[in-house]
Amino acid sequence: MAFGERVILRGLYFFVVLFFCVNADENWDKDDDPISTSEVTAVLGKSASLPCDIEPSTRGDGVYMILWFRDNAVKPIYSIQLSDEGIYRCRVDFRKSPTRNFQVNLTVTYPPRELLMYDTSGRKIDTVVGPYQVGKEFKLSCEVRGGNTLIVPKLTREHLNTTYKCRATSTKLVPPLEKTVLLDVYLKPESVTIVSKPSQLVSGELYNLSCEVTGSHPRAKVHWLEGNEEFKSGSIIERSNSTVVYSTLEFYPTPEDHRKQLRCRGDNLALSNAFLEDSYHLNVVFPPKVQLEIGNTLNAQNIKEEDDVYFECKVRANPEHNRITWKHNGIILMQNATAGIVMSSQNLVLQKIKRENGGNYTCLASNGRGETTSTVVPLRVQFAPVCKTKDVTIIGASMDESVKIRCEVDADPNQVDFTWEFNNSGENFELAPAKFDGNNGTASEFLYTPMSERDYGALTCWGRNAIGKQKTPCVYQVIPAVKPSPVNNCTLKALLNQTLESLDVECAAGYDGGLRQDFRLEAYEAQTNLLRVNISSISPEAPVFRIPVADLLPANHFYLMVYAINAKGRSEVSLLEDIILRDSGKQTDTGVSFIPFLLLLIGCLMTLGITVLSVMLMFYRRRGTTSPVHVEPYMKQPIISPPDSRNNSMLDVTHGDHTYFVEYTLKQVGDYALNQPDIIQSPQDQEKIKREPQLFLPVRPDTLFAPYDIHKQGLQTNKCTLNPFSTKSWEPISFKADRNMMKEIIIANSIPGPESCV
Repeated sequence: MAFGERVILRGLYFFVVLFFCVNADENWDKDDDPISTSEVTAVLGKSASLPCDIEPSTRGDGVYMILWFRDNAVKPIYSIQLSDEGIYRCRVDFRKSPTRNFQVNLTVTYPPRELLMYDTSGRKIDTVVGPYQVGKEFKLSCEVRGGNTLIVPKLTREHLNTTYKCRATSTKLVPPLEKTVLLDVYLKPESVTIVSKPSQLVSGELYNLSCEVTGSHPRAKVHWLEGNEEFKSGSIIERSNSTVVYSTLEFYPTPEDHRKQLRCRGDNLALSNAFLEDSYHLNVVFPPKVQLEIGNTLNAQNIKEEDDVYFECKVRANPEHNRITWKHNGIILMQNATAGIVMSSQNLVLQKIKRENGGNYTCLASNGRGETTSTVVPLRVQFAPVCKTKDVTIIGASMDESVKIRCEVDADPNQVDFTWEFNNSGENFELAPAKFDGNNGTASEFLYTPMSERDYGALTCWGRNAIGKQKTPCVYQVIPAVKPSPVNNCTLKALLNQTLESLDVECAAGYDGGLRQDFRLEAYEAQTNLLRVNISSISPEAPVFRIPVADLLPANHFYLMVYAINAKGRSEVSLLEDIILRDSGKQTDTGVSFIPFLLLLIGCLMTLGITVLSVMLMFYRRRGTTSPVHVEPYMKQPIISPPDSRNNSMLDVTHGDHTYFVEYTLKQVGDYALNQPDIIQSPQDQEKIKREPQLFLPVRPDTLFAPYDIHKQGLQTNKCTLNPFSTKSWEPISFKADRNMMKEIIIANSIPGPESCV
């Protein structure tokens, strides 16, 4: 075996060597001292190689025997244990050369079996350590029988996801043990930005506001805040990647959002107070928001006449309002200090209000975004009773005829107590409550029956409620009932609807004779006097009639009679003559225009008229002014004539597929009485006048009785002495007189007046 060859203490070889050495002398010969010593290190549980030089020193020599000894031990060595440490000797005997001895010092090392890693808290780490906060100390322990500690004094954002490896080694004979961990670090948001910030937002329009949050680990939670509360309007859409979180707020701004601060907050929930914010002040433009209130010092349920009332119009607008308008029952109010209407800034003041000031009030405010009306605020004005009818009401009643007289007042509160008084010449007394209904809200009915001529006079009705007594009474003049006056000012026109298949007749009503009157219209054929239409007025208050064209056809020439009727009889007739229906389809067109001939005829007539006027003017100039112009007595009377539009007028009306031209002439009864004095009445007419019933009316006194005089005198018994009128001064008035003036005659001449007051 050559020198330098190593003996491997492994398995059987080592066993054989030791076998040969079992019976050897336990002591080394003193002469066999080793010539060299070497150091060998082995790993526990592994194989070890001990060197022994067996190369002969002379050529031709050979190894005779090799012996290994370990101290004094003789048992075989199969693997290296800790107890195998020691000094080994190798003895080589040659055939010819001297014996050699070698000494080997074997050292057995103990390799690390397990590598353990711990964090600062002593928690065992496997793969990931952390997370830690930025700025905190990072400490990592690696242990293998004592181990090693890694300390990072201050963590930064750059330490996130850093890999740390712990390596343990005790010898180069075996690979080192290693353990790798990943460092996790908590990071607060680095930036929060609201990307878009519009200068103004329009109320009611959709807007998208985006917020960007960067630098947070783990992923930041994004909050939209209004003040310190979550913004509850709209919806939020989020998306993110490894470094950025995007949050989009979709919402419709409202006027309530104006001037509020909207904040976007990025919050790392893993850390305490680890958030950043960006804010945005909302500038929302919107039409005025208007609220109308009555003065807070007023009791809205206890306002009465002569009180002062004020309203406050509260307006919130962006941009600011530029005008405030006040309305009462839908009508615009104007500044009028004389009438007690005062406007200042956002206030409306009503001074010494009347009942007419009651109703619904609104205020309107406008700016560049629009105009807004407030909700309606009602104003209730309580007042003493006031008669609904300001004029004297004429009541016609015959002797022993009972008439029901209804007195109606306006009042607030509407619980009214009534009293009735009767006033006649020389008499003024209060009527017993048993004769009338005096507790019926705002109305009282009185059943009155004149029994003699002295029972004709003025009935007055007074009301009283919680506010006070009625200042001016309701006056009802009871007079003898007569027939109604004829209607007047009748007009014929086509009904303007889609079919135009009817004619309308509208007239003005005359005096009703003191009784309820109805109106009738009769249509007759002109040639045969055959009655074609007999209808009543479509309105109970006025003579208005609607005549279907189909009821007139097939005749084409008519006249109409219109009259009023009451319990005392029928009025005289108003006559509409010469009503002609011409079928336009039956008129043929000759193709020749008559316009030039018509113009020529008009020119000739105008020339002739100018000539006649010139001759008459020359005649009067020659006569001079020596003799006055004689005016006939009848010309002093007023001439009543219908407007030109109703004399020989024409209109068109349709029926089915036909169109008719309607021609008519209107004649009034008064025309015969006043406008035709040159017609001599026949004896039969004079006899008819004699047979007409005559109404004796009193001559009008110098001092008239009026309702306000009643109030001023108080209508108290024995306060005023009325001088009765004499029946000897009455004058008979024929029904042939102008009945259009009858109402005025009766009222003016039949009401006595106070002569003297005490």
